[in-house]
Amino acid sequence: MNLYFLFLIIALILTVLSKVFQFVFHSKIGDFIVIPAAISFVLAVLFSINKFNILFETDRHDAIIIALWACLAIVMFQLALMLLIGYHNKWGFGFIALFIICLGIFLFKMAGMLK
Repeated sequence: MNLYFLFLIIALILTVLSKVFQFVFHSKIGDFIVIPAAISFVLAVLFSINKFNILFETDRHDAIIIALWACLAIVMFQLALMLLIGYHNKWGFGFIALFIICLGIFLFKMAGMLK
């Protein structure tokens, strides 16, 4: 089984579980289960890219660093939206700034990989 398929299945299960907690049980835990679901979706997308798979097989350290920055970016984005929209907290703007920084580093690393 390919890694992207495994991460996709994990993400789908966590997303459904999150929505059940949010809408059926009205529990805040559903808000936080979205974060590992988003990370799993990001990893599924990364592992569906052939060049990333080749990098993962040849230079695992660089591939893990790229994946780390992608996952950090999505976590910052999720936290920003959760705070701004869900909890009406202005701390979310700080997480938007962190999202932009992490996304920039990820794109820079990804551009170096695609050369």
